[in-house]
Amino acid sequence: MSTQPAPGSAPWAGNASAVSLWAQHLAGSGADLGAGAAAPSPALTQAEAARVQRHRDQLMAALRAQDRCALLCAKQEVLLAAFSPPPTPSLTGAVGAADSPALRRALRDLSWRMAGLLLPRGARH
Repeated sequence: MSTQPAPGSAPWAGNASAVSLWAQHLAGSGADLGAGAAAPSPALTQAEAARVQRHRDQLMAALRAQDRCALLCAKQEVLLAAFSPPPTPSLTGAVGAADSPALRRALRDLSWRMAGLLLPRGARH
C-alpha cells in the first residue's frame, strides 16, 4: 500500500497540521526569503490567510471529486474575490471593508495557479 497522495490532490490534503502550516506560510513570516529576494510586502493576517486557504480547499475538493461544475464555480469565486473592484462609498457615506493589498495579491497568485487545474476529458461530471 502506497502513502503517496491521490493524483490531483495536495500532499497535505487531510493533514490538519500541514494545512495550518500552509496558512502560516500564507500569513508570511518572511524568514524563507532568499538573499536576492525583493523586500517583503505586508503579510496577510491569519483571517486573510484562512480565506485564501478556504478558496484553495474548494478548488482542490472539486478537483478530487472530478466535478466540473464545482471546479468552475470555485474558479469563478477566486476570480471574483481577486479582481472585483474595491467597494465604493454608499449614499450614507459608509465604506465596505476593503481587501488588503496583500490579500488581493495572494488571491491573484491563487488565480494564476488555478488556471492549470483541469479535469481529464473522461471525468464523470
